[in-house]
Amino acid sequence: MRILAYFFATTLLFTACKSTEKAPTKIAESTEKEPTKNEVDVKEVIVGAKRQITEKPDFSVLEWDINRDTLTAVVRYSGGCKQHNFNAYFSGAWLKSLPAQAIIDLEHINLENDPCRSLIKDTLKFDITALQYPGSKDVIVKWSGNSEMAAKYKYAKK
Repeated sequence: MRILAYFFATTLLFTACKSTEKAPTKIAESTEKEPTKNEVDVKEVIVGAKRQITEKPDFSVLEWDINRDTLTAVVRYSGGCKQHNFNAYFSGAWLKSLPAQAIIDLEHINLENDPCRSLIKDTLKFDITALQYPGSKDVIVKWSGNSEMAAKYKYAKK
C-alpha cells in the first residue's frame, strides 16, 4: 500500500510541475512599464536665468552626486501635506579655475505654503549637460548654499 501511495504522489508531483511550465505568462507579454514610487523624473537645469542666489534656503542638501549627465541631490525640508517642487538654476558663467566650476542654485517651490512640519527627505535629479565647459572634459558642480557640496562632472570633450 505504501508503494502504491508513493507512486501516486510522485506521478502527481511530476504531472503538476510539467503542466505549470507550459502555462503562458501575462508579464512577459506586457510591453508597458508601470511606474514605481521610487522612480524620479529628471528635470532640466534652467540656464541663464537672471536670478538672485537664495540667501537662506528653507531646505538642506544631504547628498550631492553626479552620475553620467545627471546631478542627484537628496534634500530635506519641512512639510508633508502639500506638493513641493524644486528647480535648479545655472547662470551660464563658470568660475575660472582648473577644472572650471559651475554653481547651481536650487529653488524650493512651496506654492500652497504647506503647514505640516514633518521632515521630508526627497531625491531630485537634474540633467546637467548644459554645464559642459567648451574645450574641457570635466567641471566641478557646486551648490550655492554650501560650497562643500560639490561633485566632479566628467564627460567627453566637445
